[in-house]
Amino acid sequence: MKRVVFFFSLIAAALFSFAAFAGIKQDFSYRFLWPADLSQPGKNLRELKVKAIGAETAYTPLGKAEVEIFELSDPKGELVARAKAITISGRDDLLIFMTETLKDISAPTGRFEDPHFALPAIKPDRRFNYVLDFKEEEFVTPSHRPHPTSGPVAMYNRDLQVLMMSPLDTFMAALQAPVNGEWRCGFGGLVEKIPAGTVSQTILVSGNGINASFMKWGSLIQQWHRHQTADAYADAAMSRLGYWTDNGSYYYYRTEPGINYQDTLLAIKSYADRQGIPYGYFQIDSWWYPKAEIDLKSSHNRGGVLLWEPIPEMFPQGLAEFRKQLGLPLAAHNRYVADTSPYCQKYNCVFSIGDKRRGAFPTDPKFWDEIMDNAVKSGVTVYEQDWLYTHIDMIPWMRTGLHNAEGWYDNMASAAGKRGLTMQLCMASPGFLMQALKHPVETHIRTSHDYKGGIAKAFFWVPFHKAGLFAWSVGLWPFKVNFQSTAGQKPAYNIIPEANPMEEALVASLSGGPVGPSDKIGASDRELILKTCRKDGLLLKPDRPATPIDIMFVYNQRLLGGKKPWVVTTESNHEIGKTVYLAAFNLWPQSMYQPYVSLAEAGISGKHLIYNYLTGEYKILDDRIDFGVMRPEKAYYYVLCPVLANGMSMIGETGKFITLSQKRFPSIKLENETLIMQVEGVPGEQIGISIYAPKPLQDISSKDLITKPKLEPGIVNFKLTIPDSGKTTVTVR
Repeated sequence: MKRVVFFFSLIAAALFSFAAFAGIKQDFSYRFLWPADLSQPGKNLRELKVKAIGAETAYTPLGKAEVEIFELSDPKGELVARAKAITISGRDDLLIFMTETLKDISAPTGRFEDPHFALPAIKPDRRFNYVLDFKEEEFVTPSHRPHPTSGPVAMYNRDLQVLMMSPLDTFMAALQAPVNGEWRCGFGGLVEKIPAGTVSQTILVSGNGINASFMKWGSLIQQWHRHQTADAYADAAMSRLGYWTDNGSYYYYRTEPGINYQDTLLAIKSYADRQGIPYGYFQIDSWWYPKAEIDLKSSHNRGGVLLWEPIPEMFPQGLAEFRKQLGLPLAAHNRYVADTSPYCQKYNCVFSIGDKRRGAFPTDPKFWDEIMDNAVKSGVTVYEQDWLYTHIDMIPWMRTGLHNAEGWYDNMASAAGKRGLTMQLCMASPGFLMQALKHPVETHIRTSHDYKGGIAKAFFWVPFHKAGLFAWSVGLWPFKVNFQSTAGQKPAYNIIPEANPMEEALVASLSGGPVGPSDKIGASDRELILKTCRKDGLLLKPDRPATPIDIMFVYNQRLLGGKKPWVVTTESNHEIGKTVYLAAFNLWPQSMYQPYVSLAEAGISGKHLIYNYLTGEYKILDDRIDFGVMRPEKAYYYVLCPVLANGMSMIGETGKFITLSQKRFPSIKLENETLIMQVEGVPGEQIGISIYAPKPLQDISSKDLITKPKLEPGIVNFKLTIPDSGKTTVTVR
């Protein structure tokens, strides 16, 4: 409320025509709906009469804006709300509605999915016959059917004209519910009171292309909340190779025979050191702290946390001493609190009602101070809050107050930030991604369900990449979850072991998020793991997460079928241009019949050298990539390198999945006919580099070359050693 008042406290009167937002206005119609009986909100909604009463100029985080103000009256003529339609000066692709209630609503609708009112109700133009939204459940499940959601809704057509819509604030209570072709914008129907003066905010953005429209919408909403995209190397989990013990890992609720967790993890570290696998942190999952035992009628009747402290038998000397022996920082998991937890004797708690998980939540902000203090003293630098949606779903208090869930989340994020911790979000519903816009501490989010090695990859990779686009648009990096680097390992709760370890490692690397092997001692594929990072474990990343190319949202809407293979791309940008990494997977062999993609469909124009990463073959093309016969679930991976003015193409370090990472090649320039590259790494590290030359080269020069390469036309490979300074320069003529 204070923010809205501030925006409009500097207003100068001006004349303003509704036609000022005619551009985006052509994409939808709208109306305002209000309950006929305030004691029964959500039912018998009546259309309100709209009366324009004036226009203003305002200053918003998006710049100077024109505002038209309306009074909204019920059929009896009683004034019940006031609306503002806001456009930003100089653009017609953006519209914001701010509506203020003028009467109390003092009852819930009884169902979260049914908002009390529709302020406004948005009906997209009939040409937008496709939809992409995100369900109100864990891991923000993407769907191509209309679902109530607190996240963005993309409405689009086969020509990839797009209308984006989302709440602009009050994210943990906001709701957009589809009813008879309209989207009713309001608040979740379990909110017990919406007082007069409450403001509901909705933003609509038009664009072309799914990826571009998500990024446009995300950029605007980040700017509105003065939020910045998380740095690619913001914390240990984001910057270093890590060892993971969460669900699906070999050591999830299992140790080496006859020893505790402390000694098991130290043995893993010792094995990794011998093998030259450079882990930079360890993740400890929910097995490390005591939990209540509940009756889930399953093999693991684990309830909420009793104390967020180590089980003594697992860490006899404590977590801080273990971390000291390990010599690495920790990423530590947390879940919901048990209703029998001592925390609920120390702090006021709200409880689940009739839920078999028997959860609770301490409402006192000091609870989070205690949790985060424990993290700091134990050597934890990345705090992982799991079961996020579960909190919302099982504890009614979270949804009965307009700001209850918001306050709970804000207290957690603020306590972490005050102590220099960063956060990973896990099992989040859409409102959590949106609320993270108000904090700088969240760096990444798991947008993949728990790892189940041998289960069909279509159930994991397709929703992971779509949800990753949502996460990235609001400034969060997606995390694929852990994986095993060799086939055949069988974690405790996996029926079918992993069969595609290379593909799992590739998907993780292309995501730009954490990379977390979770192997049994003695079972790691060192060569595969090192394709993701430098010798010191620093991850070699693309500039953005891999996302589905736009045609995937037209042709491959169903989880179990589509005529095209699943195709995702990401990129590295340098002075010489954009290098694209393209991965294709046949996830539905029963229905896929077009094993190719055009460069235009991948968003690429002009001649490119198409380098087949797995075979080393290459072609110069400007039309399309034919994948040939595609084996189910196997990766077909290409590096698409722009052809430079002198005919050369820079392929990069082919020993890594991301061949031209900024952390390996901070600068690549073409000056006259000379290619100049800056190369970074670990002193003593040997690096293999590949370039393409259409004719014999004159020279490849660097004081750190290991041997002089052949200068013949075609792919030219050479090696160099990183000097003590960690940096070197290579020139190619």
